[in-house]
Amino acid sequence: MDLMKEDYHLFDRDNYAFKQLKELHTPDEVEQIKQEYKAHWQKWKMLQLETARQLPSEWAMYPPKIESWTNGWNLRSHFWSAYRSEERQNENACLAVLLNKKQFQIYLMYQHYKSDTREGSIEEYNQVLSLLQEWSTQVAIEEYYIWPQPENELEDHLPLSVYLSDKSKQEELREAMGDRTFQLGKLFFSPNEYTAIEERTAEALKELAPLYQAIKKRA
Repeated sequence: MDLMKEDYHLFDRDNYAFKQLKELHTPDEVEQIKQEYKAHWQKWKMLQLETARQLPSEWAMYPPKIESWTNGWNLRSHFWSAYRSEERQNENACLAVLLNKKQFQIYLMYQHYKSDTREGSIEEYNQVLSLLQEWSTQVAIEEYYIWPQPENELEDHLPLSVYLSDKSKQEELREAMGDRTFQLGKLFFSPNEYTAIEERTAEALKELAPLYQAIKKRA
């Protein structure tokens, strides 16, 4: 499966609310927009399922949680999917995949939304920062980025190589995190197109897996 320019472009719009879309477009145009979203979301769903099938069976991450293309009132400004192993479905920490108008990202995250209904503390998650220097020697570090969770997903995130080599950047990240967490992932940028994206995604999830597993061990 290929990641194409039009996959990013789907989210490059000024209005996502159905109320606004209905004010600005004819019913036929709104229906066309909805059908386009549905078609891209079906591709997204297939990508996630194919990715999950390529992960080690002992991880038991199939099927992943695949967020809908609408929240009922709005089109999504991105597509998102979470991967948690079977015995960790009720934890805040997870691996995730996201596509917006700027980038496709595979990353480690702490899900703050409704976090009080799940297990795992912010402090336990953030301890993973101490593992990044050693972990980074096992991956192509130039492909990875790190950012504070409060940072907008469309911001230019900090390259992991810069973070690890600059103490001031590490302090800045801590300050920007505040009482929240960090996110770390491999990014693929628009308008570049990528072949076999499910294989690339599975490979990145495998690379991030030791950090995800370390959270469980420390919890």
